[in-house]
Amino acid sequence: MVHVATILAILLLTVVSDASISTARLRTGQSFLIREAENANALARTVAAGPQKMEFSGRNRGKWVDQNGRVVSSENFRLFQNGSVLLKHARPSDAGTYQKDPNPMIRIGDMGYAPPILIIQVQN
Repeated sequence: MVHVATILAILLLTVVSDASISTARLRTGQSFLIREAENANALARTVAAGPQKMEFSGRNRGKWVDQNGRVVSSENFRLFQNGSVLLKHARPSDAGTYQKDPNPMIRIGDMGYAPPILIIQVQN
């Protein structure tokens, strides 16, 4: 009986952990609604240019800011009130990982699950 419970727990973890990572394969110019940061404080992304964050309030609301505090070109994105972000026209430079910030581990009892992450791939 213990072995059955262990197997079921492993299967459940596999299903839940796979569900926390999603991939969007876009063509250059295609639009996409990023919903990973709804009801969060910010959206963080890691792209070829390095880590960047889009704050949802304050002076840099709706703008990408790099690690050094410099505003990065953000006109290709539109921030909505609920924290979803529209990528208007995908470019290869937009390819990378996107996640809400902060993005803590999801815990249910003694179990920990990876937080949701979106991987955007852009093909020419």
